[in-house]
Amino acid sequence: MNIYFIEAKSPGSHIFSRTPIPRLGAILLATILKHKGHSTKVFIEDISMPDLRLLDDADMVCISSITSTAPRAFELGRRFMSRGITVVMGGAHSTFLPDESLLYADYVVRGEGEETIVELIEHLQSGLPLDTIRGLSFKAPDNTIINNPDRELIQDLDSAPVPDFSLVYNWVKAPVTPIATSRGCPFACRFCSVIPMFGRKYRFKSIGRVVEEIKAAVRLNPKSHVFFVDDNFAADKKRTKTLLQNLIDNKIKFEWSAQVRTDIARDPELIKLMAETGCFAVFVGFESINPKTLDLYNKSQKVEDINNCIKMLQYRSIHIHGMFVFGSDTDDIQTIRNTQKFARELALDSIQFMMLTPLPGTPVLNELREQGRIIHSDWSKYDAHHAVFEPKLMTALELHVETLKAMAKFYSWSYIFSNLLSMDIFYSIVGWYGKKSINSAKSRGREYLSNLRETAVSEFDKKTDRLRKYFLSKHTKSIVMNTGSLEKGEMAFFKIFFKKLGKDLIINKADSYPCRYAFTIAPVVAKSETGSVPEEKYLSEFYERFGRKSDSMKIIKLDSISLYRTCVNIGLLMGVRFKKIRKAYEKALSEIGGTAFECNTILVMVEI
Repeated sequence: MNIYFIEAKSPGSHIFSRTPIPRLGAILLATILKHKGHSTKVFIEDISMPDLRLLDDADMVCISSITSTAPRAFELGRRFMSRGITVVMGGAHSTFLPDESLLYADYVVRGEGEETIVELIEHLQSGLPLDTIRGLSFKAPDNTIINNPDRELIQDLDSAPVPDFSLVYNWVKAPVTPIATSRGCPFACRFCSVIPMFGRKYRFKSIGRVVEEIKAAVRLNPKSHVFFVDDNFAADKKRTKTLLQNLIDNKIKFEWSAQVRTDIARDPELIKLMAETGCFAVFVGFESINPKTLDLYNKSQKVEDINNCIKMLQYRSIHIHGMFVFGSDTDDIQTIRNTQKFARELALDSIQFMMLTPLPGTPVLNELREQGRIIHSDWSKYDAHHAVFEPKLMTALELHVETLKAMAKFYSWSYIFSNLLSMDIFYSIVGWYGKKSINSAKSRGREYLSNLRETAVSEFDKKTDRLRKYFLSKHTKSIVMNTGSLEKGEMAFFKIFFKKLGKDLIINKADSYPCRYAFTIAPVVAKSETGSVPEEKYLSEFYERFGRKSDSMKIIKLDSISLYRTCVNIGLLMGVRFKKIRKAYEKALSEIGGTAFECNTILVMVEI
């Protein structure tokens, strides 16, 4: 059979788009099927866009995607299915959402596909039923979707052949060669899809097999840079040291990089061996310098671990690419700004500031979906460079803008010129390309930011039955605030907040009837009393007192996820710009000591 594999193109660029590193899945499966006697080829669109007409002689097209490349994968699937070619989809996105992928494919291979794809082809050629193939999803003759049981993870990683990179279309003298030495991760980062895809237990290739793959890469291109694509190259430090010592003993010289965790700083011998074997750079998922965020992410590391890791690596002259994720429920704008300063002060060589992205298969997606905080499901924007959910201490708009600003401040002209002065051409180019890609992202993102604003306002109008437009039509400057659930400090906060918004505030006693005013706002602050939270009691009493006094009185309850989001709701009600709301909030918070209190509900009363 003619079986072609396509890795769908990324929707946007980032600082390393200039030297794309292919995921190994498609190359490995193509190699396996080649050994079975099939004619295979791999087309990686980020490396070289093929003329799709050249693929129309295929008997089967296998399309791999992650979430951000899924729309392109669906476009490809639709095209080949319309030509009567069998389409198989795989990769992380299709694994977790097979029903969606089957709208554009005949079959979905879930999880690790080495055995599933072979069995699928054998069954199709022999006419055997498909219901015994584990890890396969497909459509029955009546179009119902069948999801066969999951396939167990492969234990012997040496059983697969060495990936044949010659199968990759137009990949001549590739500057970076990917090599995997393990699969899996025992940690439980809530935003990561590695565990549901590859399991919590590490599985390793033998040292001999890894050395064989390295030798093959060096033979293919002696100047090639090897990137170890393991989620944690130093997962088993003893094993990693054995591998590195083996390279030294066999005098295998090459330049390499890898992904590691901060815990390598606890093993100076390991870092010394890394430097001696040609380690150029490490990619470290620092994620955050906010201790609360590290705990929330289940990162199992502290800020001091980050500092120690950076110092140890710099001592051995190993470059550091720091990766940070913004947008957790404990992150605010200052977290982003502080992280940018941290990265510059500790002289990280390069960085990626990413926005928390709730990917299919991760716990964080389920949590945010249940809380109604997902903005949309345009998968092309699920690339860690777009805000796709509502944060707790920022708006989505602020998360997006501040992350891009932080990246731009890091990859500044100062960064570029300082590397030029030190004759570091590589990082000068990284800085220039980083600056260029950020400017491009800003340009492309204007429409997206506009859509975020419009979405926020339209969703607010739905929640409030278009109360915002009614409010604005009255040109009301004075606001009445009912203080029934507020203490002195909380009252002070709202007084300052409304003053900074340019609104006169009239304080209304808790037991007085507010209908003679056009608008009354009642913030509700829940307080624990002997194990109970009297918010519901307060609300019921409030409705009882004011809700039945007049048929013309309308009461709308607005829930939010934090004091800041409550302030955003108030600001939206009055048509105030996000930037002004932020300044008013920060001023009010600083005036009362800088500690936010819980206020997740406001009642808005208006006499219609």
